Amino acid sequence: MASENTEQQRGPTFSAYVMLSEGVQFNTAEIRAALAEDYPSLELSPGGLDEALDTDCDTNQFITHPLMMGAKGADGAIASLIRLPGYGTWDPAQVQPWQKIGCPDLDARLARNRSYICVSVGAKSDDLLTTFRAARLCSCIAAVFAKLPVALACYWEPGDHFLSPEAVIQMADKSVCDDWPVMQWLGLKLGYTRKGGQQLAMGLTSGLSHFKGYELSYAAAPVELGTAGHWLACTAEMALAYGNTFSDGDTISAPDAAKADCLRIRVVPAGTNGSNCDVVLLVHPDSPVDHEEVAGPITSTPPPPGFDNRIQPREGFFKRMIRGRATQ
Repeated sequence: MASENTEQQRGPTFSAYVMLSEGVQFNTAEIRAALAEDYPSLELSPGGLDEALDTDCDTNQFITHPLMMGAKGADGAIASLIRLPGYGTWDPAQVQPWQKIGCPDLDARLARNRSYICVSVGAKSDDLLTTFRAARLCSCIAAVFAKLPVALACYWEPGDHFLSPEAVIQMADKSVCDDWPVMQWLGLKLGYTRKGGQQLAMGLTSGLSHFKGYELSYAAAPVELGTAGHWLACTAEMALAYGNTFSDGDTISAPDAAKADCLRIRVVPAGTNGSNCDVVLLVHPDSPVDHEEVAGPITSTPPPPGFDNRIQPREGFFKRMIRGRATQ
């Protein structure tokens, strides 16, 4: 029977590519020591297997080596360091504007990129607590490298976007406080489209499915791009930090908004329009998108007259959960 520390991965993988202006040489034991010093609140204790596998690494050379395999504790997971020749480079011309939100001066940083190290952590299961801990461990190890003077930027693979070294350190610091660094862990694919001569903002999250099994989409609507991004980020935080669930036909809005200004929630099944996971669609009342054409008629029973079914966030839900005090 597999032990707790060698349990086969059954959840998603979180990977962070830290780009460097020059090669870096280190021993894997040094990285674990730095992790323990910088983030002592992580529930980790080293295992003998890790020490037995320690080795010297050079980010100018081939690396595919475990950093952790025997670590004990709630935050223990299989963590690896990877550097493959021919990988870890990005053409600035191919990077989309939305991918630079977390690192606005990315083009200049990419021009100096000469090496990289990939941190990869696999979650042991797909439940929310385990995936959070895996993402946190990946973030903290990546932050150890991001603190180096030669660190330039980081590609956070689940979110398909880039972060500055400072943003990587911020996401690690936030996660060790049992908070969700939503804007670092999730990418926001934002853009404009036109219909009937009208400019419409739209958006889609990237990386939420690692935690919840679905992504959020903001249906094209006559709003500013920042408004679409705000709704995606806030709704994601409700799902992750506040424990809210979304059912087809629900409504969501700002606390002081009129009922007529609520966004309608539609659940679009995986496979629709080529999506490989379910999509929770947020539909603004002025959106020209026919949500019934996309998701079919709303089949839920309508609320009685005067009833307001707007979803409300549950403050502190996740912190109570991770500390073993959450109630549904």
